[in-house]
Amino acid sequence: MLDVRSESVAFRRSKRQGLTMSVTERYMRNDIPCGLHGCRTCTMNAELARKGVSLLDVTLGQILVPDASAVSRFIALFEQEDELKNLVFCQTVIDALDRRNRTRTMRNVRKIAADPARSSVVFANEVFAQTRVHGKSADVDRDTRAVVRAAEWYRQHLEAQNKAQRVVILTQREVYSAEHGVEVWRLEDYLAEQHPKLVEHFRAIEQATQDGDMDVTAMSAGEFAQARLQAKAQGSYAKHYSEGDISDGLRNGTLVRGTIRLRAGGGTRSESQGVIERSDAPDIVVIGRAALNRACSGDTVVVRLLGNSESSVGEAKAADGDDDDADDAADSEDALAVEQIEAGDEAPVVADKANLATAVHGVVVGVVERRWRPYVATLQADVAGGMRHLAVPVDAAVPKIRMHYADTAAIADRYFVVAVDSWEADSQYPQGHFVRALGRIGTLDAEIDTILVERQIAVSQAALGFSEASLREMPVNSAERPWAPSSRDLEGRRDLRDTLIFSIDPRGSQDIDDAVSMRRTRTGFELGVHIADVAQFVQAGSATDAAARARGTTVYLADRRFNMIPEVLSERVCSLRGGSDRLAVSVIWDMDHEYNVERTWFGRTVIRSACEMCYEQAQELLDGQRKVEGLDPKLEPQLATGVKELTTAMRVLRSRRRLGGALELASTEIKFAFDPQTHAVAAAAPKRSLEIHGVIEEAMVFANAAVARRIHESFPTAALLRRHRSPTADRFERLQRAVRARGLDVDCSSNLALAQSLQRIAGEAGDADMAFLVKAMATLAMQEADYFATGDCATEAFAHYGLALEYYTHFTSPIRRYADIVVHRQLLAALQEPSETPKPTELSQAWVGTTAMRLNERNRQSKLAQRESTELFQSRYIAQLSGDGQHVVADGVVAEVRTNGLIVFVPKFGIRGPVHLRDKTGHIRLPLSTLTGRPRDADTHIDGCSDFSADAGRLSIRLPIDAPAFHLGGGANVAFSVFDHVTVLLRVLETRRRRAPVYMTLVSRASSNIRAYRSTLAPLDRTFRVSAARPTADQDAEPAEPKGPSKTTGVQKPGPAKPSPDYYSVLEKFGQLSLLETTHAAQML
Repeated sequence: MLDVRSESVAFRRSKRQGLTMSVTERYMRNDIPCGLHGCRTCTMNAELARKGVSLLDVTLGQILVPDASAVSRFIALFEQEDELKNLVFCQTVIDALDRRNRTRTMRNVRKIAADPARSSVVFANEVFAQTRVHGKSADVDRDTRAVVRAAEWYRQHLEAQNKAQRVVILTQREVYSAEHGVEVWRLEDYLAEQHPKLVEHFRAIEQATQDGDMDVTAMSAGEFAQARLQAKAQGSYAKHYSEGDISDGLRNGTLVRGTIRLRAGGGTRSESQGVIERSDAPDIVVIGRAALNRACSGDTVVVRLLGNSESSVGEAKAADGDDDDADDAADSEDALAVEQIEAGDEAPVVADKANLATAVHGVVVGVVERRWRPYVATLQADVAGGMRHLAVPVDAAVPKIRMHYADTAAIADRYFVVAVDSWEADSQYPQGHFVRALGRIGTLDAEIDTILVERQIAVSQAALGFSEASLREMPVNSAERPWAPSSRDLEGRRDLRDTLIFSIDPRGSQDIDDAVSMRRTRTGFELGVHIADVAQFVQAGSATDAAARARGTTVYLADRRFNMIPEVLSERVCSLRGGSDRLAVSVIWDMDHEYNVERTWFGRTVIRSACEMCYEQAQELLDGQRKVEGLDPKLEPQLATGVKELTTAMRVLRSRRRLGGALELASTEIKFAFDPQTHAVAAAAPKRSLEIHGVIEEAMVFANAAVARRIHESFPTAALLRRHRSPTADRFERLQRAVRARGLDVDCSSNLALAQSLQRIAGEAGDADMAFLVKAMATLAMQEADYFATGDCATEAFAHYGLALEYYTHFTSPIRRYADIVVHRQLLAALQEPSETPKPTELSQAWVGTTAMRLNERNRQSKLAQRESTELFQSRYIAQLSGDGQHVVADGVVAEVRTNGLIVFVPKFGIRGPVHLRDKTGHIRLPLSTLTGRPRDADTHIDGCSDFSADAGRLSIRLPIDAPAFHLGGGANVAFSVFDHVTVLLRVLETRRRRAPVYMTLVSRASSNIRAYRSTLAPLDRTFRVSAARPTADQDAEPAEPKGPSKTTGVQKPGPAKPSPDYYSVLEKFGQLSLLETTHAAQML
């Protein structure tokens, strides 16, 4: 300690104490590290590197030191633009932000510094004796001198090590002077010279913040605090509670803290609903714009409970006031698109009025932590002109965002990214700024970029390339110098190149992670699973490792993928290609003749795959076919023997797991075929299920389970495992009510009971589609599997519910999953391989736990991106089939009953979506086609329907009485039950503001319980009342002509328009009914 300094001053404002000043003492030190990678002077840098802390990259040629004026006003630029690297954030700047309560900006600074890809650090210059500057810390000039001194120290520090680096201070103030070769640039000038593509983003932020107080150097801390204290909010939202009031409320139980999840309701953002899930108490529902009080999805909020009575619901709505506004009215054209998308959610926040009456309701009174992210939006033009506009996010749960932008014509038909800066109580919408344009709405690349940004995978497709630092770490592999393992690579490896090993993957696979072997021995069998040794090439702490950890997984979209590791590894050097020597990590079991494991061996190997087969080829071998296309005839007999023996063994292992309760669940995965020239979808069909799929899956599960036990034995608190927690009983209520409505039962008390029930239902139902949907509903009731560190939970919580295994992990796909790379390193450490012993941090419980949470989030976002890309191409495919005046009609199955209609699953296209039978106003909209079976009647609704009744398993509607001479038993009921077969018309709703969704209209029912009577009480002198459907996407447009083929596998062109059918034409459909009560199929009506 050299000195004590008590000059750090900060002002705080609270409701109870008003304006207060705090003074902090600081002690000077001499051992503050520079954070430069490879520095020979600062010994602490090596320790930081071992802990995975981001360091400055000396190969980039310059170090950037932004001052407080640049960081405070343009943090969004630094945060979102990855081109700005090697940033040094001085402690002086952090202190200046802290004095203004700019906690979010401070958090974003630390986020940048923690990102290995940004090579940035926070430098503690205020406590470093060599960069100390005297004076009051709240003084702007003194803080400027402190930043200059820190930059000058970096320049001298680099010169002492003969490292040629520019040191550049970035500022928004007038350029000031610096010595020792330090350059001082205005931020805009620097961007114009070094990164011209970022100037537009800079100017957008500058324009959006010109009227605000974002620059912390514009006034002193005292002046700022006094100005804020005197400001009076006169807005449309209630003020958030003070920190003191929140603390008191949380302590006495009147307030509740949690993370809120938002969902748009009824197609308008003003009706948004929020839910705060609680494991130990009922969830809290927040209804309406005012009750949400500026909370956004993902925010950590504090809620005041209103109770669970009807009056509390009224209070929540009353708090919202009158939500009619012209801005939302301008979005009426898009309301149905939102409704169609949101109505298909798996778990609606508020399902019906009964739930509203029993739920716990609340009002947001504070936001503890914001989780704003970059949002993709489209422009809602300001009809009054000017530069202030509303950005309409594609995520309907996100409120519109006000922003400045001059050239609206340039983005009128484009997606663009917008960032939120603030949301004050006196503003109906949050304030934000334009970041960058993505592309024209509806174009494929723009849609893909939108998915990547919304799922927080990348800022664009181009950003998913790999850095030069990562590419420099790659092995050489070219046509002139193909990679082959060296003698050093082979040291300590078991040589399996003479063993018959083969891989089985989807057709056309390039990234082959795994291969298998199966051969007879004197005592039984030897089974081998051989996995690419990615850890050999991706060293812990390397640039490639940092990139792989940040990505977490390869992202597979319907038509492309974005690799986790560079292509030279994923598709060539690590990929287990046939006929090539490759490095592997293998698990080999010695089994007896009953497939009981006698010994298990783990270790590094070198293999030479004899053949890379696709699933279809392997299935043909399994089926006994000879001369399989694409296989070497000389090798085919050996491959056939290996595949058949492997299948026999896996059947036994799978049956054992099933006896333990393993579940066989459903997948709705759709495969697309693309035209190579136009990239249009040529075909779409559900993924074909082959027995060989299950064979390879079982082999991988067997290996994963074995490795999980092994690493847990060696690292009982730090092993990275994967668990699947048992679902709670209430999650199965929907499934149980649905099957009971069909006279069946399902036991969900355990995984074994559920597995037996699903198998029994499949046999008793006699309907393959119903059996599939029951499995799909069981899948939806499950919780997601997740990674965890074994020290973070009790041993009994390790189990994998779906697989019926006590220990499980991911080991078999290191090319596409970072978790598998970590597990490989842990396994090799457990086997005491000194050349690959992980860094100590990689075996620490804290590091593994943090990594597990990150990987869980990355995997979740990747799956959502994959699902959204599937929906994108489903929409494009239906649009293609609907071209040239053709219609698409398909068979579907009722998957769920909702309060406003049905959820229907269409197996042919893998589409699951809503069929609306009642609109938002409560009017029943039953299509006439329900009675006629004609697709052209799908947009004509039957007037006078009543008694709309819906429960968990059945929906019924009473038809009108329009003819005294022929009436339907005093008003017949049309009923739909879960698992009923229906026919639907598929169309694409064109919209200017988001991806065009596929929506369905009911055409006919496969079965009906309409009770019909003939009467002679009066002549047939009245017409049957019908009404045309209202336009949906455009209120001025003509009703869309239904487009449907005569059968589900074809398309047909519509005939000329016909007038709405009268009562007599409908009567002809009932001519075949008997005089007495009968039941008929809807197709016959």
